[in-house]
Amino acid sequence: MITTGRYNKTRIAHNLLCAPFVIAGVVFILLMSGYAMGQDIHYSQYENSPMNLNPAQTGFFDGDLRFTANHRNQWNSVTTPYKTFSGSFDMAVASKGLNRHAVGIQFNSDRAGDSKLGLMQFLLSYGISHTFDADQRHTVSLGLQAGFTLRSVNYNDLVFDEQFDGDGFNSQLTNTENFDNSNHSYPEINAGIAYVYKPSGKFKIGTGIGLQHLNRPEDSFFGKSVKVHQRLQFDIKADAALTEKIGLIPSLLYMNQGSFKELTGGASVRLHINQKPGKNYALYLGGYMRKQDAIIASAGMDINNLFVGASYDINTSDLERASNNRGGFELSAIYIITKVKPQAPKPPCPVY
Repeated sequence: MITTGRYNKTRIAHNLLCAPFVIAGVVFILLMSGYAMGQDIHYSQYENSPMNLNPAQTGFFDGDLRFTANHRNQWNSVTTPYKTFSGSFDMAVASKGLNRHAVGIQFNSDRAGDSKLGLMQFLLSYGISHTFDADQRHTVSLGLQAGFTLRSVNYNDLVFDEQFDGDGFNSQLTNTENFDNSNHSYPEINAGIAYVYKPSGKFKIGTGIGLQHLNRPEDSFFGKSVKVHQRLQFDIKADAALTEKIGLIPSLLYMNQGSFKELTGGASVRLHINQKPGKNYALYLGGYMRKQDAIIASAGMDINNLFVGASYDINTSDLERASNNRGGFELSAIYIITKVKPQAPKPPCPVY
């Protein structure tokens, strides 16, 4: 949340030197072509799964402890639903001077299609952020993730050409396929960097670059050497207080993994309902577009330290003939705890 404050015009003019870097990043992603869906799990509410978005988001928030949960149900109208769940916890563990250290744990689960192609992922994260001045105008964070991924598949509900006898499907016929392996695992290493610029209490902008699968692990059910493509992510987000009660939050995400690319962008409007201590309520309404795939409608609400969000994908790709424009439903929740800092003991009043 951005609070109302006074602008320091000289300071803002000086720090606008950062603008060319932001503009260069936006131009870079807009020049890319051939957008499509990514290979890894992804969320329409990408900002609400911070450590999946970028390992540098570990501990990179206002507060001491953060819990997040995300659930996505996709293609229910077309085939066996694709179901994704994520949960994470991160916390600050030490602060010294202008540096802050944090650790976190991330869990992801995904099950897709008739084969129940599954992914289960456990990741540990470490993040360190550095603020360059006492006013906290410029802050940079670095993050590293390491863990492992379990992959599984169920062949029982699949059908093959050999099981069609000329008139229809015959489950009594063998498929002549040789499935030696239905599960395997591999290690994961991810890294990222993030930057936030806050020239005033009314405006801030942040950007980040993440790189997943740094170690290029092997992922194959057939014993062949098939390496996972590295996934590059670039995101940028701003938060501007337009009035005392209304804020605008535009954001953009670009992902690239092998030949697969994804570009999602849009904005949310925040309406403060109440800003009194202990009664902090705000409503969010947003619209986003994932290029050549979906239009995303979203809504959310702040209830003190808890944020809850919901979104729905309206499918616009070639699959819309089968989906009737129905895509995926998504829920998210973020809960942040800020510890009460102990006050220094006051000296006793003198006795006269």
